[in-house]
Amino acid sequence: MLFLHTSDWHLGRTFHGVDILDLQARAMAEIVGWVEQHTVDVVLVSGDVYDRAQPRTEVVELLNRTLADIRAAGAHVVLTSGNHDSPARLGFGSRIMSHGGVHLLTALADAARPVLFSPRGNGGVVCRTTSHGPADGTLAAPAGGVVPASSTVAVYGIPYLEPRAAATVLDCAPTHQAVLGAVMERIDADRQRRGVAASVVMAHAFVTGSQTTDSERIVDSGGLGTVSADIFTNHEYAALGHIHRRQRITDAVRYSGSPVAYSFSEAGHPKGAWLVAVDGDGAREVTALDHAAGLKLSRLKGALEALLGDPDLAGAEDAWCQVVLTDAERPAAAMERIRTRFPRTVELRWEPEGGKTLTPRAYGARVADVASPEELCARFFEHVRRRALSPEEAAEMASAVAAVQDRGATQ
Repeated sequence: MLFLHTSDWHLGRTFHGVDILDLQARAMAEIVGWVEQHTVDVVLVSGDVYDRAQPRTEVVELLNRTLADIRAAGAHVVLTSGNHDSPARLGFGSRIMSHGGVHLLTALADAARPVLFSPRGNGGVVCRTTSHGPADGTLAAPAGGVVPASSTVAVYGIPYLEPRAAATVLDCAPTHQAVLGAVMERIDADRQRRGVAASVVMAHAFVTGSQTTDSERIVDSGGLGTVSADIFTNHEYAALGHIHRRQRITDAVRYSGSPVAYSFSEAGHPKGAWLVAVDGDGAREVTALDHAAGLKLSRLKGALEALLGDPDLAGAEDAWCQVVLTDAERPAAAMERIRTRFPRTVELRWEPEGGKTLTPRAYGARVADVASPEELCARFFEHVRRRALSPEEAAEMASAVAAVQDRGATQ
């Protein structure tokens, strides 16, 4: 049985304030293309479908279109909610949609109720039950007869669970490890009772050993938000979401990562999904699929004039750029000047060589003893520009202050 593991679509997210919904739509079209090209049986979407709990209308329309196109291409869909999603909103209509081959698993009660798939004689798979349907060990085939559980793959979808809320229901400690561990005990028991050929678990969590990026939302701290990969040992494959970098934790435990880069820390990371062939012997083949649609990102660092004149940086001229300036003094109109060559610069920082810093005193303390308006203005200039006024600038400042004072005296 062939699964496509994807996650963290974050539909509706912007990149440093730039709307990239068209780029996300192209990534969704690529997923549909993979379903057609590889004759995928089931698409697994492991949480963070939307970027926010209340997505815009056009974002909802993109998800609606994508799910319909995946089904038209021949694959079933199992989708769970992540920490960015509203479980209630994302799961609305789940009981109806499951009959159409789209299974929305967004509640704790859904976690130990698998979606069960069996091979069809002429190719493809048949969903023998919905996530809200019967829980028998054997499944009635649509055309009569009985399909043995030994030819069935069970897909368990665990939505993101907030530890403090879930712990009271599960009667366990309010940590991600304890909560997911308690859920996995229920899933393990259900899988053993059914005697299915294989099982796949979907989860949205931070598994120990994974490599993070700057674009994930921290869901806990102090190690309480991490989960051991060992809890998935009794299943053929664990399709994880939450971390945006595609990676292998173990052969059978993997993150697909996000389809699009959402931070400059992801520059150079391949974006895509996993194509997973699962049978009773496990995940016997796992293949990386790479998205062609994506943001071209460049991270530039150096003195302003050097960046503007370096011919080796021509490839960054059409990229979205993060620029770190290392000039000893903060250049004037730095963003305007850097955009003359790199017009898609969306993040600009100044980190002077040698670590030049201001005195640690607060700004209020630095100006508390000023004796004149000219000195106050000079201190403010130094605070903002991190350098003293030049003699020419000091003269201009004094002239401007005098003009303001003269105007005030005549009114």
